Amino acid sequence: MKKIRLFLDILLFITTILLISTNITGHLLHEILGITICILVILHLILNRKWIANVTKNITKTKNNVKILYIVDILTFISYLGAILFGILISNQIFDFNTNGNLYLMLLHHVFGRFAIVMMLIHLGFHLKTIINKFTKNETIKGVIYIAYIVITATFTLYLIYTLSNSYVWQSIM
Repeated sequence: MKKIRLFLDILLFITTILLISTNITGHLLHEILGITICILVILHLILNRKWIANVTKNITKTKNNVKILYIVDILTFISYLGAILFGILISNQIFDFNTNGNLYLMLLHHVFGRFAIVMMLIHLGFHLKTIINKFTKNETIKGVIYIAYIVITATFTLYLIYTLSNSYVWQSIM
């Protein structure tokens, strides 16, 4: 079960990164990957349902770091859900609701999509210690990996903010 969960998490991470831009994938593959991410998120939730149920039932008794992770997980889910729903609404390859030219729906899809990536990186950051411990016990290497992860996440977040603020969607609305 752990190997399935790990494989699913890696696939979820890679698919999320591929969804950053239709310039990378093209519109059709972007929409297929969007549907794939929907399925992967559902599977991720199913595989982690015991943890979700346990924390939900015992939220007042859990440690603060678990409460923070729980909030991060909720925000991650909401951001993925928003990106998926607005993505379906603006679809022009697989679905067609005649709303694919709606700039406000496109903007919401971009905002939720970028927020989903940032939240996924924060979520991954909470699990980084566990991941690193599987590969090394060396404290120096662990420290370097933590610093590199923080730098990469901060840089990536700034890039996402930059691309969103310079998006043609903003320019078309303004």
